[in-house]
Amino acid sequence: MTATDNRSRSIRRSWPLAARLLASAAVLCAAILLVAGFALTTLYRRTAERSYDERLYVYLKEIVAAVSQDPQGKLSEAGNFGEPRFDLPLSGWYWQVDKFDVPGPSVGGSNSLVGARLQLLPQSPVEDLRGERREGYVEGPDEQRLRIVQRTIDFGDDGRFRIAVAARAEEIDADVQRFDFTLVAAFALLFAALTATTLAQVRFGLRPLSRLSREVQAIRRGDADVLEGDFPRDIAPLAQEINLLLTANRTILERARTQVGNLAHALKTPLAVIMNEFRNLPDAPIEKLAEQTAIMRDQISWHLDRARTAALSGSPVGATPVSPVIAEIARVFEKIHPSRRLDIVSQGGEELRFRGERQDLQEMIGNLLDNAGKWSSLDVRIAARRLTEGKAGAPPRLAVTVDDDGPGLPDTARAEVMRRGMRLDETKPGSGLGLSIVTDIASQYGGKLTLGASPLGGLRAEIVLPAA
Repeated sequence: MTATDNRSRSIRRSWPLAARLLASAAVLCAAILLVAGFALTTLYRRTAERSYDERLYVYLKEIVAAVSQDPQGKLSEAGNFGEPRFDLPLSGWYWQVDKFDVPGPSVGGSNSLVGARLQLLPQSPVEDLRGERREGYVEGPDEQRLRIVQRTIDFGDDGRFRIAVAARAEEIDADVQRFDFTLVAAFALLFAALTATTLAQVRFGLRPLSRLSREVQAIRRGDADVLEGDFPRDIAPLAQEINLLLTANRTILERARTQVGNLAHALKTPLAVIMNEFRNLPDAPIEKLAEQTAIMRDQISWHLDRARTAALSGSPVGATPVSPVIAEIARVFEKIHPSRRLDIVSQGGEELRFRGERQDLQEMIGNLLDNAGKWSSLDVRIAARRLTEGKAGAPPRLAVTVDDDGPGLPDTARAEVMRRGMRLDETKPGSGLGLSIVTDIASQYGGKLTLGASPLGGLRAEIVLPAA
């Protein structure tokens, strides 16, 4: 199979359901109309030929009557039998009488033959004896295509005669062509009407699926929790199963959150007790124990956060507005770092929404702002914007950028600081887990964290996340 065949099959698979139904209906209608048109044209031609033959048989009967009155007479003097074209040379209208059962048969014919002879249809002896009629097409004088009728008549003692009448076949062809033109025009209008009717039926029939799709999109955007409204009996079970799946996922999610929270409390409380007990011992290495216990606490927090994020990945999540989360964290930032100036820039307004959990967005933005507050000299700026669309059909994305005017980082150190527990300056408070947590949460949503140079002179941290 060639690459072209694979591409064509891929294109056909990607066709919308409405396009598939409409295309299949159009192809079937076209095939049926073509077969019907061919059958009707064939039937009409046969009808036109029979009607034309009946006209010719009228003249044949008149010629038979003339021969019966005077079998030995000269038929050329019998007249044109009411058809002037029998007298016009090579007019395309001819008659001919052959007496063929006696030696030296006499021949009579219309003046239009001008001495030529008609090419007769082959006829078997049985047909001759029975006097059966024959019709068909022959080539006449001047290479004319003729429709001919002939019959053998037995006049007893006067002999047997074969009588033939022929006329131009162009009249039949012209009549059939006019019928074909009318038929094509009528069938074209019928095809257009059938296609329009099929399109209306497809749109009406698929309207519940379109509504179902809009309801699912509303759930994905966070505008709804379940599928609402009445659906047809064919689609209602699907909508019910989707609602049951959403309910089950929410139950699993809440259970995971509860278990993670319980585990956090179960581990942090004994650690706090251990630290307090060691502080009361006179000779205990308090500083070393406090350091190791803090590391254990941070490690537990990091792994619990990672477990919570993993539980959220793949689950249907809502849409979180970005601006309220930034405003909430900005108020906390001003209390923790009162000497820093925070500038908030939002290009998406209230319409900018993160496709994910609010707690995860708070954790990512909070870690980035806290890191910038620790290292900045005075100014910190946070900006949120919707990214321009990339490839066709790609999901929408948003970016949150945090800039500071601190010392920044060289290129070689930017990859190191995102590793878990890595701290380049021990004089600053923290565990070194902030950027690694941001990286881990962003990756769970298919996003990423990048570090670069800030226009303020320090470090720029940017996370790209899915937008709703």
